Amino acid sequence: MAIRHQIKARYRSRNDEIVAGLRDAAHAAAPLDPMMVVKRKAAEISTAMALLHGGDWRVQIDHQEGLVLIVRRRHRGNP
Repeated sequence: MAIRHQIKARYRSRNDEIVAGLRDAAHAAAPLDPMMVVKRKAAEISTAMALLHGGDWRVQIDHQEGLVLIVRRRHRGNP
């Protein structure tokens, strides 16, 4: 079998290879999943709200509706 048949491509295209090389040279992290970025940012905001205003905050994310909701939880004894 020829050598060219034994080599597997590491990148989908030459452009992907160039971008990967630039990331490596800049010591940049790999791209993040956008869903995880939204989840982390919402959690970060809810933590900041708890530090600023106190209380327990919940996060609701609905990607279908385009909704990110960060709201203070109401305790059962409160009106």
